[in-house]
Amino acid sequence: MFYSQYILAKRGPLGTIWIAAHLDRKLRKGQITETDIAMAVQSIINPEAPLALRLSGQLMLGVVRIYSRKVNYLFQDCSEALVKIKQAFRGGEVDLP
Repeated sequence: MFYSQYILAKRGPLGTIWIAAHLDRKLRKGQITETDIAMAVQSIINPEAPLALRLSGQLMLGVVRIYSRKVNYLFQDCSEALVKIKQAFRGGEVDLP
């Protein structure tokens, strides 16, 4: 075994990353936003225990999937804010008393 079972435990440092790599749809938005991508990448690059090359590749896939969903959430929030700003400053008839 080329990894510590604690690393991939559900509550472990890379548990969410592993779930994203294998069960992408099982993650909630809260789990995605709480994940620190920089820390996860550092844990994969410099692991406490040696990792198999295949496992490190799977974990990097999980990082990419989480990053992609974070970018998608940011895009949706920005699009929603833009629509609200356009509605607030939309020209039209103003009915003042």
